[in-house]
This record gives sequence, C-alpha cells and structure tokens, in this order.
Amino acid sequence: MSKTVSLNLTENEKQAIEELASSIRKEFPLARLLVFGSRAVGRGDEESDTDLLIVLPCPVTLNLRHSIVEKVFYLNLAHCCNISVLIVSEKDWREGNLSVLPIHDFIEEEGIPF
Repeated sequence: MSKTVSLNLTENEKQAIEELASSIRKEFPLARLLVFGSRAVGRGDEESDTDLLIVLPCPVTLNLRHSIVEKVFYLNLAHCCNISVLIVSEKDWREGNLSVLPIHDFIEEEGIPF
C-alpha cells in the first residue's frame, strides 16, 4: 500500500504531486520528495496548503529553482490545489544552513516520502 494513502491529500493534490514527481525524476532519478507539515501529520484541512520538500542530487541554481516553481504553479492551476515547495540540494540539506534549523528535524521525522 502506498504511503500517500495515509496522507490527507485530495485526488487533485495526489495527481499534481505525482505529475511533478514524475517530471523531476525524469531529469533527476535520485531526487527525493517528502510531504511535510499539516498534511503529513494528519492535521490538514480544506484550507491547508501542501508542503513539499524536493531534495535534488545537484546544486540548485536559480534557473533550476525557477523551472520547478513554474511547474508547480501550472500544476496548482490545472489541479485546483495549493502545493508549496522547498527545493534544496542533497548537500545543502545534509550540511548547509537548513541542516541546523528545527524544520530540518521536523521534516526528517514527520515527512512522508512521495
């Protein structure tokens, strides 16, 4: 059974994230996507956004970040949802400034891989 079944996601949100994950993994097969926040811990409601961490196996350039954010924007429009992304490189996630912030530990503990 898929872990996404336990997420408090609508069918539109699941479809949008699946499309995004497929698109990202075509270019970056080792990319990790984790749903975190209220949706991951079962406290999300119809007004909640869907927080998604995207960890890439390469440096995240401004152009790459823009490209992913643009995909998310159009997926949100197409699927009538509100996905918010945090995009980082694996190195920055493990060793950078984010690695010492409380959100890092929260996502590592509560985040659900997609």
